[in-house]
Amino acid sequence: MSSHGSDISVAAVVGFGAGLFWFIKGFRVFREYRVLADTPEIPIRSVAMGLVEIHGKAKGLQTVLSPVTKTPCFFYKVDIERWVRDKNGGHWSHAATQAEGTRFYLEDATGKVLVDAHGAEYDLIQTAKRETGRGIGGSLSRLFGGTDSSLATGSGVSDTDLVNYAEAVISTGHTTFSLGGGSLLTGLGGVSLGLGMGSVHRYRLIEYCILPEQAYDVAGTCIENPDAQDEHDRNMIVKGRNEPTFVISWRSEKELKSRLRNRAALHIFGGAALSVVCLAVLLFRFGWL
Repeated sequence: MSSHGSDISVAAVVGFGAGLFWFIKGFRVFREYRVLADTPEIPIRSVAMGLVEIHGKAKGLQTVLSPVTKTPCFFYKVDIERWVRDKNGGHWSHAATQAEGTRFYLEDATGKVLVDAHGAEYDLIQTAKRETGRGIGGSLSRLFGGTDSSLATGSGVSDTDLVNYAEAVISTGHTTFSLGGGSLLTGLGGVSLGLGMGSVHRYRLIEYCILPEQAYDVAGTCIENPDAQDEHDRNMIVKGRNEPTFVISWRSEKELKSRLRNRAALHIFGGAALSVVCLAVLLFRFGWL
């Protein structure tokens, strides 16, 4: 078998496995869609123990600073991608995700409820994208979603800081850190990896934030708040033990459910089609078709 034929066979095997993965994931997304479709959105004052869906503005007294833009927020997620060289030049590969922050309240006209966002599926507006390793002054910083121009404070975070941050997140093997109420970059002051502008690695960091006074749709499990301050602070929304559905989205209820339905269909039918095509290629290569 020629080298070219070998490459085709390997690609077909990988494609077949990827198709099966997306096919199975599609049914998980569809389950999530069905759970949310059967859970009507209710006023916050009406929440009871169990799975609920609510909509309101994020509020709170304590914020944290996001690592990429140093934006005051309640919670952030940063996807870290690393540039990997290959025979075609190279590609971006997901290296790690960090999600961290503090509890916050979701408030509507009827009341408020505490939210602990750890473990959620985050469907948030992308606040910034930074790319390192392009030389001095070559970092890219782009803003999305029409959010407040104050997010541009990310321009004050150097490539060296961002590379050290990315390396620290990747090296831990974990997706979260304990912040202690401040920016994670503050806690990385003692991490010196000798990379910076001359780093062998290039990183792309994509940041998403839960911002004060922004409206969000939250579907999660309501439990008793163990740190209630008064009679109006008795409940908290978290990721449930028995019901894992926990979504925090900037979209409306209708948009969120429509997006989940479309994702499920894409994964199920797209994954099935990819697996069938790759299986046909393998059967043809080995003379079984």
